[in-house]
Amino acid sequence: MTLSPDEIIFFAENGYLIKRGLLNSALMAQARDCWWAAAPPELEREHPDTWVGAFAESRWTWKYREPGAEPWMLQLLAQDPAITAIAEQLLGADLQVGQRIRGIYCVFPEGDVPERPTYCHVDQHPFHLGVVGYIDDVPPGGGGFTVWPGSHRTFYPTFKTRYSFQPTEHYRLVRDAVMEQQPCECHGQAGDVVLWHHRLAHSAGHNRSRQVRQAVLYDFKKVDLVAVQDQPPHEDMWLDWPGVRGE
Repeated sequence: MTLSPDEIIFFAENGYLIKRGLLNSALMAQARDCWWAAAPPELEREHPDTWVGAFAESRWTWKYREPGAEPWMLQLLAQDPAITAIAEQLLGADLQVGQRIRGIYCVFPEGDVPERPTYCHVDQHPFHLGVVGYIDDVPPGGGGFTVWPGSHRTFYPTFKTRYSFQPTEHYRLVRDAVMEQQPCECHGQAGDVVLWHHRLAHSAGHNRSRQVRQAVLYDFKKVDLVAVQDQPPHEDMWLDWPGVRGE
């Protein structure tokens, strides 16, 4: 599994790309079972009405991190052959060996509460390529990973460093301008994967559906990340991406 030239161009211009049907179905089922086994008892798997609003402390989301280092979870996302092949195509073969994924990130149905605005952010920890994998279907309006296309190119020069989170005085102004742009909600089916650049503005979408959005997340990093993460932004933002530069 590799990306076509057109897909690489789309990723470079927009900062994200959706690939369909990559994840292993048996491992996705195991992840769903694991999540439901750990969910608070008031969430009944067979009764969707109990999923609305989730539990008091959740604020519509729950990041279930505990199984992130399980071997089967690594096989599901960080070590999936198709996803690893794409990451190596974009970044080269010198990738760190993943020790854990972020976990299972969920967005609960909001029911009939008034719609709220969607706020974007840029992640603060250093990495190169983010991956969001859906382990269950995510319909339109179902809390899908939401991105601001092209914002990675806008945000890249507003940081003092290439990968760590050290924004310049222009960052907030740029963020406010990006917020005025139309975001794109990435919906899809179980097994679909969203690839995204580390400076891309994004958010968890609001879930107006009748199901819990369940996704697994992982960050690909090159082995020299610590050595270069605090260096100033390079004039070529794709310096560390040989697959995008066409090398």
